[in-house]
Amino acid sequence: MALLEKSVGRRNFLKGTAAAAAAVAGAGLAGCAPKAKEESLSNTGADAKPHVVESDTAINEGAGKWVAAECWGNCGGRCLNKVYVVDGVVVRQKTDDFQDDTVETPQMRSCPRGHSLRQHIFGINRLKYPLKRKSWQPGGGDNSHGDKRGIDEWERISWDEALDYIAAELKRVYDNYGPRSVVNMGQEWNLLNLLGGRCQWNGTESYGNWFNAPIRIGTSVENGEYPNGMMANDRLDLQNADTIVLYGTNQGWHSAGNPAYYIRLAKEAGAEFISVGPDYNVTAAMMDAKWIRVRPGTDTVFLLAVAYEMIRLDEEKGDIVDWDFLHSYCVGFDAESMPEDAKLDENFRDYVLGAYDDTPKTPEWATRICGTPTEDITWFAGKLGKKDNVTLMHSYAPARYKGSIDLNQLMMTITCMGGHMGRPGNACGSSFNIESANGGPHLVTWGNVSLASSIPNPLEDPYICKPEIWKCILEGKYTCRGAYNGHYADPEVDNAFLMPQKEYEFDPRIIVSDFHNPLQATEDINLGIQAFRKMELVVEIDYHFTLTGQYADIILPCLSPWEGNLDKSQGDLELSTTGTLRISKKTNRDMVLALQPVVLPMYENKNETWIHTEIMKRLGLDPKEVFPISDIQAYYDKFAGATVVDDDGVTYKTLVTITQEDIDAWGVDGTPQEGVITLKEFLERGIYTMPRRPDDNLTHIAYKEFIEDPEANPRNTASGKMEIYCQSKADQINAIGYAKEPLKPYPTYHVTTYEESFSDFEGQQKSDYPFIMYQPHYLRRAHTNFDNNTWTREAFQNPVFINSQDAQEKGIQDGDTVLIFNETGKVLRKASVLETLVPGCIALPHGSRSYIDPESGIDYGGNENMLISAYHSQDPFFPQSDCYNSCLVDFELYDGDPIPDDVDKEPVMWTEA
Repeated sequence: MALLEKSVGRRNFLKGTAAAAAAVAGAGLAGCAPKAKEESLSNTGADAKPHVVESDTAINEGAGKWVAAECWGNCGGRCLNKVYVVDGVVVRQKTDDFQDDTVETPQMRSCPRGHSLRQHIFGINRLKYPLKRKSWQPGGGDNSHGDKRGIDEWERISWDEALDYIAAELKRVYDNYGPRSVVNMGQEWNLLNLLGGRCQWNGTESYGNWFNAPIRIGTSVENGEYPNGMMANDRLDLQNADTIVLYGTNQGWHSAGNPAYYIRLAKEAGAEFISVGPDYNVTAAMMDAKWIRVRPGTDTVFLLAVAYEMIRLDEEKGDIVDWDFLHSYCVGFDAESMPEDAKLDENFRDYVLGAYDDTPKTPEWATRICGTPTEDITWFAGKLGKKDNVTLMHSYAPARYKGSIDLNQLMMTITCMGGHMGRPGNACGSSFNIESANGGPHLVTWGNVSLASSIPNPLEDPYICKPEIWKCILEGKYTCRGAYNGHYADPEVDNAFLMPQKEYEFDPRIIVSDFHNPLQATEDINLGIQAFRKMELVVEIDYHFTLTGQYADIILPCLSPWEGNLDKSQGDLELSTTGTLRISKKTNRDMVLALQPVVLPMYENKNETWIHTEIMKRLGLDPKEVFPISDIQAYYDKFAGATVVDDDGVTYKTLVTITQEDIDAWGVDGTPQEGVITLKEFLERGIYTMPRRPDDNLTHIAYKEFIEDPEANPRNTASGKMEIYCQSKADQINAIGYAKEPLKPYPTYHVTTYEESFSDFEGQQKSDYPFIMYQPHYLRRAHTNFDNNTWTREAFQNPVFINSQDAQEKGIQDGDTVLIFNETGKVLRKASVLETLVPGCIALPHGSRSYIDPESGIDYGGNENMLISAYHSQDPFFPQSDCYNSCLVDFELYDGDPIPDDVDKEPVMWTEA
């Protein structure tokens, strides 16, 4: 049965069982199979054979149409996908090909994750209708049967039943126990604020320790999200660098669209690359980078020694430290440049030279901890000298360790010592998410993409530090220390978001989650399961059956980002609020994506606006308070308000031409307008890219205005300069009252995870868990998204990466099954033995689905959060900081049966009673 035959049309496709869905996905897999193997697919999919099409040309001749499609994985690539839709089924995918691929207008090509999305949307784990756990009943207490969460069967219920249950339970719990009895683990349950508020977890997650300092020391937190965002130069200026340092980055995996291409162009222009970190990754190899080996979590130690060597080399031969820069644009480097608000008569230079602790931060001091050869430290210090154009591109991974509280301030200091700011080829900024390898303000912007009103949480001090969330739920008490991402932009309030810690007792009874998969994505899954089983109700909204859904009581199926309708002739207009309206604003500075529904809504799935509206109606609340405008109006508004920068690089003009016919077609409020591209053309292309050229007015040089005129363009600090000594930063952290010792205003050494891997560091006696386990982002998935796609599961095996020396000592060879364990949990993975990983650590890719054996407790899926506890992940100074890379484990050759490849395992499915 061919994909183009009516037998696999939309109606029959949606009637299919999970196995039938797998059969359709299997058909898509076999597009290049030999003709001799052509077979028809059975109705059940049990005997599915490869399906053959003679050529893509035969499919494309008028049978369907190409539609621009969203990739919502939040990896940062924000690439263009296009899908070929035939009778409501996506049968082919491709990427950006509408324009010539040039340096000025590069095609925004998607990675393997984006290319395999149709397997995800039409896969067998799609939720089709509301589900209730069989044993769960309303009313709380024993009715919940919490002990059966995760192992119970499911029963199909109607939307009315599901929504009635949820509304009634919310009313019962709020009336009897108050707002601290409800814990929100998503971002979209604003309706709870109309009921009196909710407890809300709060943690830095991706940013680790990189979030707090930038708003105090003189860098930035762009849009309240990205520390050091826009503080690297843009993609064209990378070609002006003599040296580019990839510090803890791997653009080829974490932002796998164009960023690696941008830095490759810099390589072709003559830039020398240096990769700093615990592994020599694919991006470093692609750039032929020199590898500076640094043990995981010891970067502060390494950079203190680099600073020492820059000072020493400058004294010996000169032209290393840019003293004019330090004294003109910075405060606190030495005694000559102290800020007026300094409370401590100490400075960074004298600390590095050992004046305050009798410990000069020499390479010999550092190498014992960070493992970097002394000659590499000296060489690297020389490469950062002021004579060369140096660009440092960092990710946040090095800040996801305990002991990294000063890392962001220290990296800024190292950059300032070489004067590498404010001029072409010189920069220091994040290479993360949409800012990866292309810093600067957006040249193309969306209009207002907000759908829901921002209703303040009326509950006093509702924030629970995320690393300790499960422990707090089980103990019935939490300590609020403020929100790490609160009023970040208010320079008038010294403690604008953090607060002195205050303890609360609470009685959590309901957990609600929204498209976040918190059980799989949060530290200590075993403890999380206990917390879930304690609840009286767990509600999960998602379009896929996740680990969180497995342990929920009621699952509400939402639309995937590919589903909706913009054509009145096909029914009511509808959009996915899971993706299209939530994250479509996140694109890099050169372009925006005109994302739209690909197929009509499937099964009984509803969008989240509808779900929350129906709950509010049952509770007697006014949905207009949360959703003052319709989804389609919000969708229109982002097009109508979109702008593009003019040739002067300063003023912005209207991007989209909109006619009255366009407005009438969507039934929205609006006024016709003239722009540079019509709405129809924009939707057909799926993308608008701002053309660039080397001599245009659009090149972004971070800090350029500040360097040219620091008095007219001061930094947002107490001194108006870059604060190597920052009293505000220290005061803010110390005011929490959490740390056992006060934080200094300038960067200093703190005990590292590597040292904690010893029971006696001085005596070099290893502990029971002597290996540091860090979690790189992996090309198979984006966080926990897309991990079930067959193609990428086959291409990327998700092993545990082990240094060859460590593997040899334990008798482990490549491909062996390895048991990784500590006091928190156990996981199994196949070994990938490498020379390109420093000894004493292992790398377990982030985000895989847990498959927990109920008898042994072993996770056969290899999820890193089975091994990470709050002890591992909570920073000793900044408790909202997720330092989950500070996980200590041991591993050994597994003495049981080898585990199969992930692609050969049956996925965990919801099973109806």
